[in-house]
Order: sequence, then C-alpha cells, then structure tokens
Amino acid sequence: MRGGKRPGAGRKPGAVSKAKRELAEMAREHAEAALITLVSIAEDSKANAGARVSAASAILDRGYGKPPQFTTGDAAAFRRATDLTDDELANIASRGSEGTAQAKEHPPITH
Repeated sequence: MRGGKRPGAGRKPGAVSKAKRELAEMAREHAEAALITLVSIAEDSKANAGARVSAASAILDRGYGKPPQFTTGDAAAFRRATDLTDDELANIASRGSEGTAQAKEHPPITH
C-alpha cells in the first residue's frame, strides 16, 4: 500500500501536549507580572532593560503564543531555480548570499 495514513504513525495523543499545557498554565500565572514589568520598562527612561524585557516577553510568548510574523517580501516575485536562465543562475551564484532580489536589479555577469 502506498500513501495514506498508516496505523500507529504520527504523534501519540497527549504525549507532548500535556507538558505544553502545563508550561503554558505556569506562564499564564506570571503573565500579569510580566505585563507590569513591560509597562514599567516602557515608561522608565533608564537604559539597559533588555534582559528584563526579553524575560517578560518570553513568559508572555509561552503563555499566549508568539505574535504572527509578517514578511515584506513579494511572494509573487518568487521564482523557482528551474524557471531561471543560466545567466540568472550564474549571476546569483556569483553574488553569494545576496540572493535573488539582487539578481533582478543587476544585469547578468558575462565573461
């Protein structure tokens, strides 16, 4: 048999979720203090409160989940490598980690 659901496959019910629920409940118990800490730091003009903000944010994240991440990238501009020309691929390779966005702005490198 190919594909489909196999008996016994996947995560076992309750194996991880119980620990996650307990952690979230413990974090929620401290959420009010974390929020108060964030507000006091936001209102305090003293610098170097980064560690306290990070700790308070981590408590809130574990209690209520992280906020959604948004991207400013243009998903419509995404092209698969198989759709690029040899010149475009060579240009991207020569630029290293600058990525495909740079390749569109500059003409291909020719030798």
